[in-house]
This record gives sequence, structure tokens and C-alpha cells, in this order.
Amino acid sequence: MDIIMTGSSGYIGSHLSRYLEKQGHKIYGYTGEITEFDYIMGKFDMVIHLAAQTGVRRSLENPEEYWETNVLGTRRVFDFCKERKMKCLYASSSNAHEWWTNPYATTKKVNEMDGHHFVGFRPHTVYPGRKDMMYYRMTNEPDQVQYINGYHERDWTHIEDLCSAVCTLVENYDIMVGKCVDIGTGESINLKEVAAKLMPYRSPQINAENPSHERVVTCADITEMKKLGWKPEHRVVT
Repeated sequence: MDIIMTGSSGYIGSHLSRYLEKQGHKIYGYTGEITEFDYIMGKFDMVIHLAAQTGVRRSLENPEEYWETNVLGTRRVFDFCKERKMKCLYASSSNAHEWWTNPYATTKKVNEMDGHHFVGFRPHTVYPGRKDMMYYRMTNEPDQVQYINGYHERDWTHIEDLCSAVCTLVENYDIMVGKCVDIGTGESINLKEVAAKLMPYRSPQINAENPSHERVVTCADITEMKKLGWKPEHRVVT
């Protein structure tokens, strides 16, 4: 397939582009502002829409910015695909399961409501991840990790598993239209257990508070992905 990808230079996008190209697809990165997504020269088979404002905490400070990019920008992408009868595979978020907790989660829930003509996916906590994410910090900057939340459990999803799952959705797009599926392992692992593996010689402070804007436990329901023959190959703690 010839695929336009928004957010192709981001962490997930850069890995996914390379993965899909190895599978024989041609990826064309969209470099403009997502809120101005419009006419593109050439004939394409699909848009993979990844571009978004991310992060729960920053959305609390900039809710309007998140709405403009994640909702209005995504609607531009959806309208483009509808007008040209193109396939669209878009990224939601595991946060959409509790959409009322923060502005970021709300924007992703709206994406799912708007995207019922297309196919969506909800990545659960992706690792190794960006430099600002906990797994990366525990691995590369353990001295900077002052505390962790003792109650938080996450479904840790390796970037290679995410890429293979998205590729599976690309290949099975037509039978998945109208659905937004979880991508993860189907298992939640406590942050303390991950920290013990990655930082065996450091014991950060355990924070027992649970901010109301953050989910305590995340766990992907990968039933739909298993039906397609996909399964995760990595586990964060072995």
C-alpha cells in the first residue's frame, strides 16, 4: 500500500514507518500542521494518523491546545479521507477508557466517536518510549527517578509488538472498520516490579497518592487482535 502517515517523525511513527516499509508498504510522511491537513498530490491507499498532542499532565495546563490539535486536526484528517473514500487508521489512547479524567483522554474519546467510519487503535504504555517517559528514565537516568507511584499498574507494550499489531490492522482493515481496538499484552504489571528490575541498586520513594486525573490500572483487552492471529512477543519483566 501507499500510505500517508501523520506523526511519522515521532517515537511511534518513526518505528512504525520502518516496520511497514520492511513489509513492503510505501510510507509518505506528512510534514505540515495537522490542523491544516488538506489536499495532497498523488494517489494513496490509506492514511495512518498518529499526530497528536500527548501527555496527561500537560493537557491539564493546555486543554485548548489539545482540543485544537487532537480533535479539530483529526476531524480535518477524517474529512479528507471521507471525501476521497480513503482508508484511515488512527491512534486513540488507552486513556480513552476513562475519558473524563483529563483533557487528553477526552480528546481521544472524541476521536473514537468521530472515527466510526474508520479503524482505531489504543496503544497501552509503550516502551522503551520517549526520553520523558518513565521506562526510559528508569533505564537511562535512574538517579533522576526520585519517586514512583506504588499503586500504578500498567500494561507495558513493547514498540515492536505495537508495530506488528498496527501492521496486522493494516492488512485486515476492511473487516475492522468501525472498531477501535486495544493493543497491549493483556497483563498489568506494577510499576514497583518494573523499577526493581531496571533499577536494582536504587530504591526510589514510593508515593501512595493517586492523582484523580491519572488512571491507576491499565490493561488491554486484546481479544479482537487475537482473532486476527496477532499476539505480543515481549514482556517487560521476565
